[in-house]
Amino acid sequence: MRLTSLALAAAALGLIVPQVASAHTQLVSSTPTANATVGALTKIELRFNEAVIGATARAEIAMTGMPGMANHAPMPITGFTAQLGKDRKSMTLLLRRPLAAGTYRVTWSAAGADTHRMDGNFSFTVR
Repeated sequence: MRLTSLALAAAALGLIVPQVASAHTQLVSSTPTANATVGALTKIELRFNEAVIGATARAEIAMTGMPGMANHAPMPITGFTAQLGKDRKSMTLLLRRPLAAGTYRVTWSAAGADTHRMDGNFSFTVR
């Protein structure tokens, strides 16, 4: 009987104590997708699992390989703008001109409602 009372009390406490959200911002998809080979493009889209705080959203693009030089030092791509979608779950990187043939890495970071900054990267190839 005493054990049952303790179990019921513990269960009730679990219902009363607020649960801490453990979800963090994650990239759920991108265009182009990771490891894809695509034609020339002028925009890259990132989609997250939750709305991100605009001031925390960052993205970098670097060329990591080019025809005839597969492994060269990453070359930052500049001159693009980043726009958050109205739902704040997507970010579009708009390039001034199409990316040249080569391999690219997109590195991102952002925080959602829990304010914990998360980051990641993915690569793709332009033919």
